[in-house]
Amino acid sequence: MAVIYKSFALRIVALSFSLMLGVAHGQESSIAINVATAYPESNFHTQNLLQYANDVSKATNGRVNFKIYPAGTLLKQTEIFQGVRSGKVEAGEVLMSSLVKESPLFAIDSLPFIVSSYDDAFRMWEASKAGIEKALSEKGMQLLYAVPWPPQNLYSKRVIAMPNDFKGLRMRTYNPATERISELIGARPVTIQAVDLTSAIAGGKLDMMLTSSSTGVEAAAWSQLRYYYKVNAWIPKNVVFVSKKIFAGLTEENQKKILEAAHAAEFRGWGLSRSSNASYEAQLAENGVHVETIDPFLRRYLDRLGENLARDWLKQAGRDELMVLLKYTTDRSMKAR
Repeated sequence: MAVIYKSFALRIVALSFSLMLGVAHGQESSIAINVATAYPESNFHTQNLLQYANDVSKATNGRVNFKIYPAGTLLKQTEIFQGVRSGKVEAGEVLMSSLVKESPLFAIDSLPFIVSSYDDAFRMWEASKAGIEKALSEKGMQLLYAVPWPPQNLYSKRVIAMPNDFKGLRMRTYNPATERISELIGARPVTIQAVDLTSAIAGGKLDMMLTSSSTGVEAAAWSQLRYYYKVNAWIPKNVVFVSKKIFAGLTEENQKKILEAAHAAEFRGWGLSRSSNASYEAQLAENGVHVETIDPFLRRYLDRLGENLARDWLKQAGRDELMVLLKYTTDRSMKAR
């Protein structure tokens, strides 16, 4: 019996020594990181997130495993940010502009008529990324990556060629920004939330709206709104983040691999957004919607409108936000030369 006990004790010592050696070499045990997102598994954002989780698991040899909970199954959309902050969940994905109460900078990608293309949107992201990363860090989050939704474009019941064509049209509004746009262009605001949009369009309750190609397809916009103008009013982004406390507990090697996979997910996600937008616009056209670019004169009018709205935003913002906006506009001007 003593021999057996001695043998067993030696095994325990050997195992303890190997574990200590592993820790000394920065080899942590496997960790699961639960990720809350409000979007269904079929959504391209969620598909990208699932691929990211797979990439991280492979890169870390299964030591870091992101487990994705889509469609609000872990936390509701409005609960995700605070859920990560309080430690209820380790990571999450939210629409960046939904965090505007945390910092005005989070609303910068939803300023109307400031960007006019995906290239502009990416320049905006490059200009704001460091500030966004800092703002998230101050709230206890490590930024992983950001991916845009398709652009918010103009649907209309009739041809829109001049600024006066907006006058008197019933425009869908759903937040203060769209209400302000309606006021400035002389349209009549009609408050309609997303859940009621399909029936509102079919019932002829609106003449115009600003929304994405995907929402237009889902709401069968062609039943009443037969004109679609690619104004790219704004191109909002989702941000994916993880608790800084969780991230700090990983080895430097695995932190690096997680961020490398995040960089790849961001690049892939921007491409998915572009291809998704093209697919939805093709579906609009197949259903009889006139998919067109906007008249250059009207484009300039909307750009000036965006400048006014940006000034309104800057009244709520500070120096940091101003510097980001100036960097973006300077970079955009230099690229246009």
